[in-house]
Amino acid sequence: MNEYEKFKGLLEYFVAHLEFCVTKNTANRGYTKYIGNITNFIRSGQGHRGQNIQDQINLWYSYGNGAIFININPTVYQGRGCYLNWEDTAINVNAIWRNNGIISLKIVKDSYPIDNAKDILTITAADLGLFDDKRPNTFLKSFFDKFNSLISEHNKEERKKREMEKIDTYIKLLKEVRNLIFTGSPGTGKTFLAKQIARQMIGAKSDEELEQSGQFAFVQFHPSYDYTDFIEGLRPTKPDMNGSIGFELKNGIFKDFCKRAIGVDAITAGHINNFSLADYEKYLKTVGLKDITIKLYKNRIEQLLGKEINAKRAITDVLTYADLEEICENVDDIKDFDVKNNFHNQFSASVSNLINFKDNLLTTQIKATEIKPVFVFVIDEINRGEISKILGEAFFSIDPSYRGKKGAVKTQYSNLHDDENDLFYIPENVYIIGCMNDIDRSVESFDFAMRRRFSWVEISAGQSAENMNLLGEAKKRMSNLNGQISKMEGLNASYHIGGAYFLDSLGNPRSDYEIIWELRLMPLLREYLRSLSDEDEKLEILKIAFFA
Repeated sequence: MNEYEKFKGLLEYFVAHLEFCVTKNTANRGYTKYIGNITNFIRSGQGHRGQNIQDQINLWYSYGNGAIFININPTVYQGRGCYLNWEDTAINVNAIWRNNGIISLKIVKDSYPIDNAKDILTITAADLGLFDDKRPNTFLKSFFDKFNSLISEHNKEERKKREMEKIDTYIKLLKEVRNLIFTGSPGTGKTFLAKQIARQMIGAKSDEELEQSGQFAFVQFHPSYDYTDFIEGLRPTKPDMNGSIGFELKNGIFKDFCKRAIGVDAITAGHINNFSLADYEKYLKTVGLKDITIKLYKNRIEQLLGKEINAKRAITDVLTYADLEEICENVDDIKDFDVKNNFHNQFSASVSNLINFKDNLLTTQIKATEIKPVFVFVIDEINRGEISKILGEAFFSIDPSYRGKKGAVKTQYSNLHDDENDLFYIPENVYIIGCMNDIDRSVESFDFAMRRRFSWVEISAGQSAENMNLLGEAKKRMSNLNGQISKMEGLNASYHIGGAYFLDSLGNPRSDYEIIWELRLMPLLREYLRSLSDEDEKLEILKIAFFA
């Protein structure tokens, strides 16, 4: 019996039940087929409360999107208190009467309280083909499809609410501890969850908006990753006109990220709104630069706008620009001018800060509402990098107790800064989420002092199945397989299979279990078993568990 046939049976029973309760006439339509053969017929009750009346529709109540309940109010059989409803919803089917007969059925939603009910679709019993002893017709299918679509939308919204509730728990923890690591077996959705948290905290509606927000960054550690990639280091310059290649100091991805977080926070706190020289000076003050440095940077920008450069030596190829925008667009020429005239990067540094100011100002203006100056940095495979080599002295600053200026440190290349006393710190509005797999061999090398600087949350395979809304069949197979993995000598829960192995490239649940096994699970499990005895025999045991 397909769902249309099942639903037709349910509607016929509903009509037969109500009409018999009103008329007590055993000659009514549907009485013989549906009512007469029930021992101890129950006239009224609330199926959604688990009362026995629900047993009378046990052939027709279960559907792919949930259960439908029958609810009959004995005081007014012909009133709105008699209805069918999707489980845990106010999505109902009500009867429309003429005299003592039901002429139509109506779908309503938001029917609690009842005065809020919204009519969705009404079709006559005749058009629905009730009691015609034929297969479900087009009208009945469309009636079911509409009723089914409402529960699909409801379920989707409920899943979103549940996901948000879970995410809110993690967000609350992250705001408290600032550094968080998700750990668990492969495929449990740790990285996906980290991005969901970032979206929620920043206020981005999509992954694309998250990437464009300027408040999110993602990096994956690996054994070759080091301090120069993460904090700062020397990078080769482009060949000059003589073909010579030099080196220049460049910020790493994390230092750049922290500077942007400091800048956006400064703009928000300082109520800075315009891309002007006056607001640039205010920005530099709010960021926390020294007065002498602010005066120097402002002066260099004024000189690029046409103010005379007072110098004891001759200045070659003096540059002049119409406005701040044009200055930002010509940063490479300004760097060359700096080098050629031996200004020790003063012009370059002032323009670099101007560009940061512009970018941070733009970040605040992109938002339609007041910006949340929250920055989330996600480190995937955090345990695969050599943490002490990557962080260096920032190992101190990353401690939640030393966020902000009180945790400021000199970097390894501070002698190359325009101001040797320039300090680096991780601002309080930067939140770090790391992700790591339990079974990676590099887990044991994770620095214990570093472990203390993070709070740890395990994402189990079972949690991942719920988080990813896997199909019931997929959950069952995954549970059977993981149960067998836990029993197998040499393996444990760290080797469990996560829900991601049951999703397609778009994140939708898959049901082609043969292909999932052949292309995704079997190669992974074979790798798990490689160093164990009886590899083939154990793999066959796992296969049997998966297909049981």
